[in-house]
Amino acid sequence: MSIPFYFAMEENEADPPTEKRCAQLGFGFREDGTLRLPSNIIPGAPAVINDLYLPLRAPDSAVLDRLAEACGNGCFLDFERPIGEVSAAIALGLQQRLKAKMTVPPSLHRLCPDADVQIAGPLCNHWERFVLNVQARYGNHWALEIIPWNVSVQTSMTCAQKGYLQNAECCYQIEGKRIAYYDSEESIKKKIAAAEKHGCQSAIALYREYRNID
Repeated sequence: MSIPFYFAMEENEADPPTEKRCAQLGFGFREDGTLRLPSNIIPGAPAVINDLYLPLRAPDSAVLDRLAEACGNGCFLDFERPIGEVSAAIALGLQQRLKAKMTVPPSLHRLCPDADVQIAGPLCNHWERFVLNVQARYGNHWALEIIPWNVSVQTSMTCAQKGYLQNAECCYQIEGKRIAYYDSEESIKKKIAAAEKHGCQSAIALYREYRNID
């Protein structure tokens, strides 16, 4: 795997496996609108900036300078709210300062066309078709958000069995009248490898969601 695969984690979480890289959580704003930064920066880790709280008004240049300086290794904008004046100003301010060292959600693609677009990997029947469609839309400027699959649904099959679905790149197991679709380390590696062939520049997973998979 040649593209970077980041584990998003807090500064006090256990170190990930040594072959993986860190992306650091804890960047953003406090409830009162002031800037929130981790007390210790993980060396070499890009920042993950969330929009749980936002200032009432667009931050001034000094605040954006300080946030950008803390994002010297790049950043992932984990913005989940509808984009408004304040979130747009933060994204534009960081883009001006960080240039292409930035990954944004699809809602900010038009505003930040030089940034990679972070796309969550859905539960789907055909993984390669999914990554082909993403490449058709975003070219070679996107990042894959890994959310390990763990979905159970009813099935008419009753025989106990388990295996691997190559088109979907996921594991399955049938028990009773239910079939579970889930990821393993190997299935995630295959997902990332397919994404890399179709323009993906990096992958990121929340460490606390990833660390318990087999």
